[in-house]
Amino acid sequence: MGKVEAVLKGEIGRLARREAKALMSRHVDELRRLRKRVASLERELGAVKAARAQEQAKWKVTTAATAVASEKVPTVRLSPRLIRSLRNRLGISQTELAKLVGVSTLAVGNWELGKARPRLESKARIAALRGLGRREARRLLMQ
Repeated sequence: MGKVEAVLKGEIGRLARREAKALMSRHVDELRRLRKRVASLERELGAVKAARAQEQAKWKVTTAATAVASEKVPTVRLSPRLIRSLRNRLGISQTELAKLVGVSTLAVGNWELGKARPRLESKARIAALRGLGRREARRLLMQ
């Protein structure tokens, strides 16, 4: 009788494992699907946060530029050294500064060499860039 008991016990164990696996497979599939959904939502949230930060940086420059343009443009002093140091502080190239201000790279080079001076609207934008940090400048350049 010992062999019959062992065979029955083995068969019951095998059937129990099979039934448990069938029950768990539904939950495992659901868990896999939910993890994929969470990952896609996290990516979407990251993109929304990046877009929001970019818009905030853009808004900050726009409002600062309009405030400076309406009030202080004649009093804003921009020397070649100041423009160069602003660019170095922001960690950007002349080309990137030109893109942020809306002028040519040649104009920025001439400003830094002292061959030319920025126009009033460019002065306002440069003054607005003074209030930015490296990250905000990078976000503005990414658009």
